[in-house]
Amino acid sequence: MLVQEIMLTKLVLVAPEASLQEAAEKMIEAESTHALVVDELGRLLGLVSGHSLRKSTADARCDSCVADVMLPSGQMFVVSPDTPVEEATKILTERHISQLPVVVGNMPVGYLNMEAVLRAKAAKARQSCDLFEPYRQAPSLLASLCEGLAVVDHEFVVREFNPAAERISGLEARKMLGRKSLIYSAPDSVVRRVLESGKPLYNVEVQSNNGRVVLTNNVPIVQDGHIAGVLQTFTDITETKQMYLALLKARDELDKAFALTLPDSRLEQKLKSTPEYRDNYNPANGMIEITQVIEDGGYLHVVNALKVAADLNEKGLMSLLGIDKDALVQALMFHDIGKSQPVLNVGQVVDPYKVFEESTQHAARSADVAENYYQKPADVVTLIRYHHHREEDLPDCFPRHLLPMLRLFKIIDGLSAGLTRRNARIGFRVSGPRLTVLEHNAHPSFDRTMELDLYTGIEQVFLDKKQRLAGREAMQP
Repeated sequence: MLVQEIMLTKLVLVAPEASLQEAAEKMIEAESTHALVVDELGRLLGLVSGHSLRKSTADARCDSCVADVMLPSGQMFVVSPDTPVEEATKILTERHISQLPVVVGNMPVGYLNMEAVLRAKAAKARQSCDLFEPYRQAPSLLASLCEGLAVVDHEFVVREFNPAAERISGLEARKMLGRKSLIYSAPDSVVRRVLESGKPLYNVEVQSNNGRVVLTNNVPIVQDGHIAGVLQTFTDITETKQMYLALLKARDELDKAFALTLPDSRLEQKLKSTPEYRDNYNPANGMIEITQVIEDGGYLHVVNALKVAADLNEKGLMSLLGIDKDALVQALMFHDIGKSQPVLNVGQVVDPYKVFEESTQHAARSADVAENYYQKPADVVTLIRYHHHREEDLPDCFPRHLLPMLRLFKIIDGLSAGLTRRNARIGFRVSGPRLTVLEHNAHPSFDRTMELDLYTGIEQVFLDKKQRLAGREAMQP
């Protein structure tokens, strides 16, 4: 608030040559305790107060003029219209003066006294109370909320603090209400950011007074086009946050454990340096737009493949005759070691058939690396070499005993690609050699609910009601 908003503009002006009686009459008429002395151009020369007039009368100086008893302007305290009220109030109290002239240059335009300051403060307090009264009209509703709720005005005074807010924050409402909060007025406070920007802030994590982690939503309260305060709601997410951090730690530990199973650091480095991409497909022209670059996508793809294999193992599929778990795991670890990806950027639109290498080529290259550099068994190398071939395109020399494992390899590889590149949701159901698979993707063209007999290779795709039924069964643990 500035002085010009509350200053008094009804001035009592007298000339320096005016008599004391004339000055007294003007002051009585205006019910003022002082008069400002100005020259013929209206410039401030000094101030004459009621005290000065009484003292002159007591000293028998009634024949004196105003210039003889006035306080010269050079000894006066003055402020400008854009001076903050708090600064002007400090001058009034610390200098023990009753009025403070307001000047522009050396021309008086008003004055300020403590009565005007107190009157303005009282009006502002009443306005603030009236503004926030609606938020106090439903105490039973606020008390029943499980979310913390606080209402803070534009001067960081807390106007509402419900029981849930007390429980979550560890602060007492009786010590918060009606007082300026150091927490909300702190430079890094989310409430201060909302007051200064006028824009709401949602899902902001902060730490409460008792060390809990809370998720806050902060909305500005607008009154007559001005930001009058902030309404904040918050919930305790400490346990959720701890669980999230534990999951991150577990994932890191899993990655480290997986890295230890790799034969050397070169394989780990190669997988982590092979990117994968997420994209939006345009069916009209067959082009894709890159939406995300997964820098260590090759590594993540292999980890996801092993996770899928572990889930299938828990369902007993790896104990099936013809499925060699160790060979399958080795094939999954090495199946993309020879993969080479183009360098693409977010927003780039490309033809996938032109920029990406045909999958059978990198499969053959990966098989050569696994065989010649890591001396992997013939079955592992064969699985890698042909995992992108259709069965009708397999050579006559392909070992028929590997067909069940090749079919399972293809399913695991496809589901891992969905997890890595399309944020897929997947599920399985195992019944002997029959595996029911559900995959739901951001790309509808990759959605599928199908059943495959690993021994015969007979595949059944479910549609409509049967698809939903099979999908629900596959998603069950």
